[in-house]
Amino acid sequence: MITLKDYQVRVLDSLRTFFHLCSTGQPPAEAFEEVQRQNGQPYAAAYASVNVAGLTYGMPYVCLRVPTGGGKTLLACHAAGSAMVELQHAERAVILWLVPSNTILDQTADALRDERHPYRRALEQACGAVEVVTIEEALRLSRAMVEGQTVVIVATIQAFRAEDTTGRKVYGQGNFLEHLLNVPADRVGDLLPGPDGKPLPSLVNMLRLRRPIVVVDEAHNARTELSFATLGNVLPSCIIEFTATPARGSNVLHRVSAAELNAAEMVKLPLRVVTRLPGQADQLLAEAVTLRGDLEKLAAAEAQATGEYVRPIMLIQADRVDACEPLRDRLVAEFGIPAEQIKISVGSKDDLAAAGDVSLPKCPVRFILTVQKLREGWDCPFAYVLCSLKETRSATAMEQIVGRVLRLPRAGKKQHAGLNCAYVFSVSPQIGEVLQELRDALESNGFTKTEAERGVAIEQPFTPLLGLQQKTVAVVPAEIDAAATRIQVAAMGGKVRFNEEKGEITVLVPLDAAEKEKLTGCLTSPAARARVAEAVEAVREAETAFGGRSATRQPSPYEQQLDFRVPRLGVREEAGVFEFESTHLIEHPWRLSQKDASLPAAYDPRIRPAGQTGSLNVGLKGEVTAEIGDAANCDFVTTLHQQVLSLGLPGGWELEDVIAWLDRRIDHQDIPVGESAEFLRKAISGLMARLGITDVGVLVLDRFRLRDEIESKIQEHRAGERLAVFQQFLLPGSALTVSEEQTIDFRTMTYEPSETYSGGFQFKKHYFGPRPGELRERTPAGATTEEFACAQYIDSLPEVKFWVRNLARKATSFRLLTSTDWFYPDFVCQLHDGRVLAVEYKGKNAYTNVDSQEKRAVGAVWAARSGGRCRFVMPTDGNFAEIAAVARSPQ
Repeated sequence: MITLKDYQVRVLDSLRTFFHLCSTGQPPAEAFEEVQRQNGQPYAAAYASVNVAGLTYGMPYVCLRVPTGGGKTLLACHAAGSAMVELQHAERAVILWLVPSNTILDQTADALRDERHPYRRALEQACGAVEVVTIEEALRLSRAMVEGQTVVIVATIQAFRAEDTTGRKVYGQGNFLEHLLNVPADRVGDLLPGPDGKPLPSLVNMLRLRRPIVVVDEAHNARTELSFATLGNVLPSCIIEFTATPARGSNVLHRVSAAELNAAEMVKLPLRVVTRLPGQADQLLAEAVTLRGDLEKLAAAEAQATGEYVRPIMLIQADRVDACEPLRDRLVAEFGIPAEQIKISVGSKDDLAAAGDVSLPKCPVRFILTVQKLREGWDCPFAYVLCSLKETRSATAMEQIVGRVLRLPRAGKKQHAGLNCAYVFSVSPQIGEVLQELRDALESNGFTKTEAERGVAIEQPFTPLLGLQQKTVAVVPAEIDAAATRIQVAAMGGKVRFNEEKGEITVLVPLDAAEKEKLTGCLTSPAARARVAEAVEAVREAETAFGGRSATRQPSPYEQQLDFRVPRLGVREEAGVFEFESTHLIEHPWRLSQKDASLPAAYDPRIRPAGQTGSLNVGLKGEVTAEIGDAANCDFVTTLHQQVLSLGLPGGWELEDVIAWLDRRIDHQDIPVGESAEFLRKAISGLMARLGITDVGVLVLDRFRLRDEIESKIQEHRAGERLAVFQQFLLPGSALTVSEEQTIDFRTMTYEPSETYSGGFQFKKHYFGPRPGELRERTPAGATTEEFACAQYIDSLPEVKFWVRNLARKATSFRLLTSTDWFYPDFVCQLHDGRVLAVEYKGKNAYTNVDSQEKRAVGAVWAARSGGRCRFVMPTDGNFAEIAAVARSPQ
């Protein structure tokens, strides 16, 4: 089983919360907004419903934006289970998994069928017993197969278009008569009729009856009106899109950034770029071949140190298809590369197909020749080097190949830094042209514009293993006037670093002509002056290639590697100081079995919400009965629940079965199993006695709502216990402390925003540069956001040395604990006097609620226990002067 990365957990939490809110009666638009608010992004685009037949207003439809290399297929496996349990309230489902092509279809189906594959294991973990079929196999599905486990149908969207050959089979009469036996009367109208007016026994009608969960891979390829009409034909219960590049109008519920992928060690970044003039293509090829060989030596050393096998592969983009075979012959003849190590993948000639699994040690492949793109779906993390010999620039051709070199083998950083980057060699008269092309390629693979700019590094030729984005030049004492260099570097205010002990000059940001002249003037050797001048020019080109200003600028505090240490709130114990976190609130034993287990008087499992299909009930003999209700008083999810339940009520349940089912479905890691089972028994017994229920089948029918009610009751008791302990910790004399034993340093942390600020205002003091993370300048209505105004005010305060936009729900952010959850202050500031100031802005409507009161309380305790090192303030209603008052206060 693959362990989910932190960002993947956040994606699935967002989706699970969205479906849960929808299932409790919130319209999708409101659930969408609530998830955005919880994720600290309250000003994301509004939810847009799709008005197509079959896709009604209340149908949940969301998109998850995950860049290339982020694990979309793995996420989709878990997402399908969330939809089944949280939205459909079902034990099994039909999942329609749509992919963009037949090649991807075969690969996806093979992976989901392979019981040893991590995708299959994830699917089973999320959905239970699973049967995976292609569209052709789905045409022969039996009713027993569909009702016995979750069925995943992998298909292309084209297969559901009536004009397609397969589509005609999908809509035509098939072997589905048994599926339509005993169809509830209220469902007949949902089925497409045949020539005789009766429901046609077709695959589409089986799907319409089962209300499939639709998963759309590479959803940007399925955004046409025709595609939506096609999806509407199967009457989905929901649509979950996965794509790196959402189309306009997609309801992006959660965005994963390239920064998050990099922090999770999923991708090779940055892309390190070497260019040569068109007449130097042979030299460029030789340099790229040499680099790949150097990487393989590093890989061998890595294997000896860690046991991980990596075989770096080089992708060579030839100028024409007919140039591939001569190029292969040259590689053999001139570079001594064995022919079996070279494969060609162009058009109908695809040597990769016969190469097998390229990741296996026995596979000899080290070079792949192509022109426009590699075989569709070919994803091998061993691809490290891209060498483009094409003189005709084509962003499309580049974007199709760049994604191949992004994935980091085994999703983990290597000990040798050279194995953590990807490398691009390109023929071009101008470096800027190549960089622009690569930026476009990264954006097409799901990077934002800012991420694309930061994801590319320029390198000079002849650099086999490449260094940092900042340019460092090595000098020896004979080449430099050290005293003059110290004076000039100090005068430049952090734009250049001089490590006299190591003999290194590092250029951090672009220098103007005068600064460049002063710096090079400190060098006594013409060769050293040339090297430093070259480094200065490379940094300037990197800054300006993407539209940056050519003028010099002040480096950010992070670029200068200034410490930004923030003490955490800790608990002093015998073994030391530990961060104050949730386990401290539930370490004491508490007896759930002795708590009140009575459920709300308003809850009655015999009375279910009415939807378009009317109401379901259990008769005297335990049979499910349905009555058609008033279509004018219905909602999508209520109707969906009734339709799903009408297709099969589990039989043979006893009271203990209900208790065991609830015990599995309710999270209670802090409660012993015996305690939880006793509480569940009390809750159910009390409910049945109060309402006079004697048939446990009534509870089985309503088990998901029953779960929610009991879970809410348990959470009420848990919250009470946590609050009591939390309040004890806030009292004077408690074990809470603030000390140097528990701190974070933003200098060593990974800043991983889901999105970055893209407005016109230039922040001057933000620790990570002028583009803070997760900060919106405008609301969808066009008004200035209060958080943005607060950030502007902080940036202008003379007492503030630098500050950071603190990211919500990221392990690398500063956080404080409340009785219910982690609290991430909006801004953390380093003051000139050495103190740290945390700022949490609250809108006027939220300032007085219980959550805000707890945040103010724990913030005040954090400040009080710091011995004057830390300050906390929560301004509201635009009163930013409170921030200045606290920053200037000596206490």
